[in-house]
Amino acid sequence: MEEKVKKHVKLEQEIFSDDICFEIICMIDDSWFILNNCTLISKQFFNVIKERSKLVIQFKNNITEKRVELFMKSQFMNSIVDVKFSTNLLEAIEQLKFVTEMKQLTSLNIRGNRIGVEGAKYISEMKQLTSLNISYNVIGDEGAKYISEMKQLISLNIRENEIGDEGAKYISEMKQLTSLDISYNIIGDEGAKYISGMKQLTSLNIYYTLIGIEGAKFISEMKQLTSLNISENEIGIEGVKYISEMKQLTSLNISYNRTGDEGAKFISEMKQLTSLNICGKVKFISEMKQLTSLNIRGNRIGVEGAKYISEMKQLTSLNIRGNRIGDQGLNHENSLLWGANKFNKSESY
Repeated sequence: MEEKVKKHVKLEQEIFSDDICFEIICMIDDSWFILNNCTLISKQFFNVIKERSKLVIQFKNNITEKRVELFMKSQFMNSIVDVKFSTNLLEAIEQLKFVTEMKQLTSLNIRGNRIGVEGAKYISEMKQLTSLNISYNVIGDEGAKYISEMKQLISLNIRENEIGDEGAKYISEMKQLTSLDISYNIIGDEGAKYISGMKQLTSLNIYYTLIGIEGAKFISEMKQLTSLNISENEIGIEGVKYISEMKQLTSLNISYNRTGDEGAKFISEMKQLTSLNICGKVKFISEMKQLTSLNIRGNRIGVEGAKYISEMKQLTSLNIRGNRIGDQGLNHENSLLWGANKFNKSESY
């Protein structure tokens, strides 16, 4: 009888091994569900989650003192690797303190919480982070200086933070970054000069940063970039010519730069591009047979332009919204749409 019990216990242990428990947990993509429910299944599940799980937490409700206190006492603080706060959630900088206690945290999204310079200082002490979204937080140049001290970051989104060329200079010292979004800041040509020194970057977003021809020239020297968003600046045709020399780019957004038809012709010579967002004459763009994704929104291409685009049989993604192509133009597009995988053909007549 005793041997039977032992055999039964052993069998149970084999069926519910830690590895199997972990596999079950891995099939659940809701970390709150795991914390609130799975940890209560058994002591074994509790320990497996604590020791092996990498939790992704999103805070959508107010961060009260009680919630902070509960988190600080939680045994799962070191299981959290990714945190996202909803916008306008934090009411006081002190509420950030508990996040700094998450020693295994590698990714933080604190977008739109207006944490300011003091908040940037708190965040900069999190030396284990590799990815940070601190956009829309009014940190300014001083806050950028604190963030620039985070030498372990490889991805940074610092969009719309009232950062000027001085802040751009601080950020440019982050030589380990491979992805940077510094869009919607007032860095200008001088800031572009500093950013162009970041030779390790492969992805850069400098949308609406008051960059002109000189700034475009600096950016064009970044030969390691594969993805660039330089839309809504003032680079003109001359600036476009500089950008067109970036033969390593595969993704480019150069829309709303007053590039004109001549600029479109320069861009059409970038035969390595697979993704393009542009304003300009579509006749030249239609010759880019390697493109798989094209955004020509708001170009007023008309029926003739629609005819050119309909010849791009290789496209899998197309945005032609706001082009006034009418029913006749749609007929041309429909000949293309049937063979495509994903299209946005929303139309403003």
